[in-house]
Amino acid sequence: MKSISVIMPVYNEEPLLEESVSYIYKFLKTHFSDYEIIIIESGSTDRSSEKCDKLAKDFPKINVIHEGARNGFGSAFKLGCKKATKDLVWLITADLPFSLEHIFEALPLLDRYDCVLSFRSEDKRCLYRKVRSLFYNSLIKLILGLDVRHVNSTFKVFKRRLIQNMDLVSSGWFIDAEIIYRLKASKINYAEVPVPLIDRSKGKSSVGLFAPISLLKELAGFLRQRRGIFKENHKCI
Repeated sequence: MKSISVIMPVYNEEPLLEESVSYIYKFLKTHFSDYEIIIIESGSTDRSSEKCDKLAKDFPKINVIHEGARNGFGSAFKLGCKKATKDLVWLITADLPFSLEHIFEALPLLDRYDCVLSFRSEDKRCLYRKVRSLFYNSLIKLILGLDVRHVNSTFKVFKRRLIQNMDLVSSGWFIDAEIIYRLKASKINYAEVPVPLIDRSKGKSSVGLFAPISLLKELAGFLRQRRGIFKENHKCI
């Protein structure tokens, strides 16, 4: 069994943090001999910071990194990846949007692929959130030429050497799209598995009403940067 690093970005997750982390820890302890949980706490305004520190004291294989400010989901994920030490990197958010047992579908595939992504085989969220997600996925896939089913489906597992060597620049929610874009650009083979989405039952999502605007700004910045790199390479030629 491969060793595994779980990356958990945390911002204002006080109501569910202890329960979620305890559940993940017990799951890893049961099924993996070598594992770690890296919690990136990003300047929470509730008691999440204190609870993260308590969890690190209660469980020996939990490492807490305090980012000090809310720099974005992508920023927290990138920081967690840099600190990972195990064979695989598995992203899990505190609201547990998927069943952890799906890792058993991914593990055999990682013998042939460098990462495993997912698509939502079931989505019971409200109509507004589903329409917003459909619009974003359609737009991103059209502009970046991506052929995945869902750009921002949460379940993702990477080989550590792959994700640590990927030169990611996005700091916000656009990080999912950037990762898939770079996989395609580098012609890295990946697998996709169907994973039903579980909507959160506690706490409040940090994806606010203005998240789509922020995503579009990140997309525009990424496209500008990509054009700049293309022009510079063209001059060298």
